[in-house]
Amino acid sequence: VISNGLVLDKNGDKMSKRLGNAVDPFKALDTYGPDALRWYMLTNAQPWDNLKFDEAGVEEVRRKFFGTLYNSYSLFAVYANIDNFDPSAEAVPFAERPEFDKWMSSKLNTLISKVEAAYEDYDITSAGRLIQDFVCDDFSNWYIRLNKKRIWVPGMSQDKLSAYQTMYEVLKTVALLSAPIAPFYMDRLYLDLVENGDSVHFQTMPSADTALIDKDLEERMTLAQKSCSMILA
Repeated sequence: VISNGLVLDKNGDKMSKRLGNAVDPFKALDTYGPDALRWYMLTNAQPWDNLKFDEAGVEEVRRKFFGTLYNSYSLFAVYANIDNFDPSAEAVPFAERPEFDKWMSSKLNTLISKVEAAYEDYDITSAGRLIQDFVCDDFSNWYIRLNKKRIWVPGMSQDKLSAYQTMYEVLKTVALLSAPIAPFYMDRLYLDLVENGDSVHFQTMPSADTALIDKDLEERMTLAQKSCSMILA
């Protein structure tokens, strides 16, 4: 059981009906959904700290994290269904995958390692932030944006299959890692990905494959990301 300290208003004042700054939890649940509300409350402040509650922050979580994850899944699902992608097909050998896919796999396994350590340390706030940054910055804004043209070409080449398999693995793993914080949303995502599968809550947490982690490649890609951000700015 996790409980925050005092839940204050966005200005740090104690909520009260007299001041008119109290938030109706049931109305908030109806408006934003339980998972967005839970994700915001657990990642906005450590559980032992007081929480400054701002509905704009909940809306941002719903839009930025859950919306981005949904759009990423939607893009994958549309084209994977068109191409009759089979997740159980033989995996493209890792050595033969493009460098972008190797980088994504490295970042994913680094994420698994860090999130697992955070959960083991009961640090759910850090775990959620790590997942959110990975989905929004590395997966959606970088990998998908620069690689989606690979799944637009006709036919099913090895390069296209590698992209599908990489995206599928990322989405499935994110669902598994995020399930303790967003149980309903991640269960739906997992069941949409795994045909005839059991609930995500019956699965074990993924373990990092250290053989796929390439810190040098991650550092080089980080430099490319920073360079692009600086140029665009």
